[in-house]
Amino acid sequence: MIKKTVITVMLLLTVIFTLGATSSYADNTGKVTISSLNIRKGPSTKYNVIGSLQKNQTVTILDSNNGWYKIQGPDNKKGWSNGKYISLDKELVKPEGDNNNSKTSVQVVATAYTGYGITSTGQKPIWGTIAVDPRVIPYGTKVYIPCFNKVFIANNTGGAIKGNKIDIYMNSNKECYNWGRKTIEIQILK
Repeated sequence: MIKKTVITVMLLLTVIFTLGATSSYADNTGKVTISSLNIRKGPSTKYNVIGSLQKNQTVTILDSNNGWYKIQGPDNKKGWSNGKYISLDKELVKPEGDNNNSKTSVQVVATAYTGYGITSTGQKPIWGTIAVDPRVIPYGTKVYIPCFNKVFIANNTGGAIKGNKIDIYMNSNKECYNWGRKTIEIQILK
């Protein structure tokens, strides 16, 4: 029995670490939230200003670095702007191989849970918490779930969560019931 479990875990880990996915920032856009936003040559105020954007102008996010976004404005001019002043249309997920934040896509069976209590890592569960099999997805791992367009943290487990199964914390019984049981694609961020 133990030998079969070890082999199953090894196969799952092999699948997880050999499946890869790439992404780009090209689909990420945002809007300027202040009256005038400088575009600079690099990701800090040390760099020269090469242009500016006005409030509510849409930009394409090309990259990010320490809170700064490399952007392409409506006039196709490229440069860097402070991310505090750009409201993103969706959460950024760095492309594979970028600053060791690569990701691996995995298909999982996802259920939902709710309630009060403490997670197996000693935290109060909130929206953004998932229960995992820590032999497959270690505690503390960030997991992007595309159907929610959100990054979750693996910090809980459950008796039925074995192998490629996750349990997503939701705020109410109704949300859990509506979710049910689904096979979904997740991205394990590294």
